[in-house]
Amino acid sequence: MRRTVELRDADGLEITTRSGSLVVIAEEGRVDVEVDGLDEQAKRKQIWREKGRLHIRSGRGSNALTVKCPPATHVLAGSDSGRVDLRGDFGNVKLKSGSSKISVDSARSADVKTRDGKIEIARTHGRAAAGTISGTIVVGHARSARAASVSGRISLKQIIGSTEAMSVSGKIDIASDGAGDISAATVSGGIKVRIPKHRAPEIKCHRKSGSLDVDCTEGNDLTITVATVSGAIKVGTH
Repeated sequence: MRRTVELRDADGLEITTRSGSLVVIAEEGRVDVEVDGLDEQAKRKQIWREKGRLHIRSGRGSNALTVKCPPATHVLAGSDSGRVDLRGDFGNVKLKSGSSKISVDSARSADVKTRDGKIEIARTHGRAAAGTISGTIVVGHARSARAASVSGRISLKQIIGSTEAMSVSGKIDIASDGAGDISAATVSGGIKVRIPKHRAPEIKCHRKSGSLDVDCTEGNDLTITVATVSGAIKVGTH
């Protein structure tokens, strides 16, 4: 079932699903909210306004839900096990899933958590934060970033400012524009940090074993702090 409602003065969307997938599309020119996949037989309400937000709740557990909204809409969404996919340019987003993949095209800021699903944040105009136990984390472009994983790989591809990454056994790969300090720590995973050639960092390295390879001019433009028990560390330029 499909339903269209006015966003009016609501400060964003709060969406809850169970095991069905959730797709949210920020559509250019749209001023209302369209919800497709509602359960016609549901006995409890599926769309309502509460505490300044427009709330949307899926019906049966496996029902897929598609929500279309105006650009720059703030989104708070959670799923027990279904995939969450945000397409378009959003405001501040906060997403959570138990075990499925979460992906974000573009947002003002993003805070994403999943137990073992993959996290992909293509772009944020501000801060990107991601956390998972065993899933991979990939952030394409962000003003600043913080990522944490137990065993999944962390890849931060183009971070302008401050960057923080932590993992127990997963590899960490950071490419920074060098406008902020960088911190990376693992127990056994390797760490690779790359900065522009014209930036000269102060490097603080803490390790018990594992190789250390530094291929850049050191200075005081920024501070790179890397720590590992047994993983290899490489700091260079791109």
